[in-house]
Amino acid sequence: MTTFIGDVVNIPDSCCGAAEKRMHDGDHDMTIAFVGNPSVGKSAFFSRVTGVGVMVSNYPGTTVEMTRGTVKVGQKKIDIVDLPGIYSLGTSTEDERVSKEYLLREYPDVIVNVVDATRLERNLYLTLQILELGVPIVIALNQLDAAREMGIDIDAPKLSQILGVPVVPTVATKGIGLDEVLKEAVDPSLSPAGRIRVHYDNHITNAINDLGADFPDTASVIKLRALENDTDFVRMCCRPHEADLLLSKASEMASEIEDAHNMAISDTMARDLYGEAGQITDSVQSIVEKDTSLKHRIDDMLTSEYVGVVGLAAALLLTFLLVFRIGGFLEEGIVHLFETYLIAPVDAELATSNPLVRNVIIYSLLGIEAGFAIAIPYIGIFYIILSIFEDSGYLTRAAFLLDNLTHRMGLHGRAVIPLVLGLGCNVPAIMATRALNTLRERRIASVLISLIPCSARTVIILGLVGTFVGYWAAVSIYVLEIFIIFITGWILGRGLPGERTGFIMEMGPLRHPDVVSTLKKTWLRIREFIYIAFPLLIVGSALLGGLDTLGILDIFENAVSPISVGILGLPAFAATALVFGILRKEMALEILAVLAGTANFAMVLTPLQMYVFAVITTIYIPCVATIAILKHELGTRDTVMISTFTILLAFTVGAVIYQIGMLL
Repeated sequence: MTTFIGDVVNIPDSCCGAAEKRMHDGDHDMTIAFVGNPSVGKSAFFSRVTGVGVMVSNYPGTTVEMTRGTVKVGQKKIDIVDLPGIYSLGTSTEDERVSKEYLLREYPDVIVNVVDATRLERNLYLTLQILELGVPIVIALNQLDAAREMGIDIDAPKLSQILGVPVVPTVATKGIGLDEVLKEAVDPSLSPAGRIRVHYDNHITNAINDLGADFPDTASVIKLRALENDTDFVRMCCRPHEADLLLSKASEMASEIEDAHNMAISDTMARDLYGEAGQITDSVQSIVEKDTSLKHRIDDMLTSEYVGVVGLAAALLLTFLLVFRIGGFLEEGIVHLFETYLIAPVDAELATSNPLVRNVIIYSLLGIEAGFAIAIPYIGIFYIILSIFEDSGYLTRAAFLLDNLTHRMGLHGRAVIPLVLGLGCNVPAIMATRALNTLRERRIASVLISLIPCSARTVIILGLVGTFVGYWAAVSIYVLEIFIIFITGWILGRGLPGERTGFIMEMGPLRHPDVVSTLKKTWLRIREFIYIAFPLLIVGSALLGGLDTLGILDIFENAVSPISVGILGLPAFAATALVFGILRKEMALEILAVLAGTANFAMVLTPLQMYVFAVITTIYIPCVATIAILKHELGTRDTVMISTFTILLAFTVGAVIYQIGMLL
């Protein structure tokens, strides 16, 4: 027999300091937090609601990103926070810890729990945990269109009645139901009263009641987490002395419960939560005729062993072709405009001015030209395609197809996702390795991600080799990179000791990407380059102009010429470009254009030199941002080893290619 725990009590009533969060800063009327499992459409929901005027920042003391935006609903100014996707309020991952800490310490006025209608039971596990917090909540029942295509029909009014909270059907990618969710969230009558209470085992219920005798003012949910030995939760909600007493008393009771059940108390609670979620799902969900449309037949082909792999290879080749063609076309036009209407006239005007002033100004203009002409066209096109892959659900299918390959490298299959994300940027990809279960897997994945050609390296490969040597020459660099990554992973997979784990990954239904959401997501990614890289590029270019005038560049280039010229066959000024590439990878090519005095590299470099430069740049030491995140995730020792390995590997491969090229 099971019974339910006592009445849910708002956490602020029993948490020191939490009630103080109710005092807003004055710049907004209320705060809404978006919470949900990964891949439920939460980000699409947030993007649709807030538009492009959002701020992405790390949660204090962590590298976990949180996105904030502001929206007006009637006369109210709402601060909206998009928390990382989580499966529970546990602490098995950094994302879960951050989300839980935000909910308990920042205490939003309302939680919008975005739920995937195609996986209702699994999503309700988190929902039931959130309901226990006592915070006003609105359920956004998302992806209903995908659920219907899968033959799933959900009775939203009945679900709302059972949970005791508003449930609004939504399709975030199409903007359906979003306004209704916000209207429910700002409704003054929204309160935690009358919501469902989870039925736990009678041993747990009795323990909660017993703890109530000693801690009458402490909320039931805090006692529940104390029984589970969730020290973070209890210490966030209670004063230190009270937390210690509660945890000590709960630990004794938990041991008795575990002896009675012959299983960990956390497993008992999880069983009860999943049981409750299953009962709710059975009562509101019905199976109708499954859609056997062309979309589902395509899905079957995309995940098949042979057709799917061929399709993945074709998708990657098409991606690089589009980036190469469109980016190259835009680059040519932008370079022409800059050279004709800006740089040439300014250069002529400054012909008789002070050489230092002239060089600083011209180099700065060349830096601006390089940023607009080289980076933005290639990065922008690449991120548009990557966003389409993500929003359509194809990215998870690529991960499924590459699962066997990752196991050959001693990795958990889930590592495919951060590896694929590395094509966009190595920094969030390395952060995503937190989802892996062991330090061994995180180390292997981080090394491989450091070698993956990110979008900045794609700028170099396609903007230099693809444009001036040829498309297939550029593709060959990717083939070489894949070979290096696989061999490195194979060696590490067999050489590093540690535990290997299995692979469980959800695969959502295929969806039609929304044009507006795709463009917004692309802008959010590319604006980092505009806000961060552009100032670095302009300042760096101006600095180069001054150093060139003073002759310092010549001294440096002469010092390293035995390696850069003698061993690698590069022009002397390429060494300076490689140094700046450590700041941001694409800056290596941009500074190369500045030093060469033109973005038409065919005038100053041979095809072999362009190829060697691109190979070295894509392999050698990660950029500063990647180095920083490696240090944070793995420590100084591992970061130094990875950086040293990539430098030695890059120069070795570059030297071999140069020697082979000279023989041919």
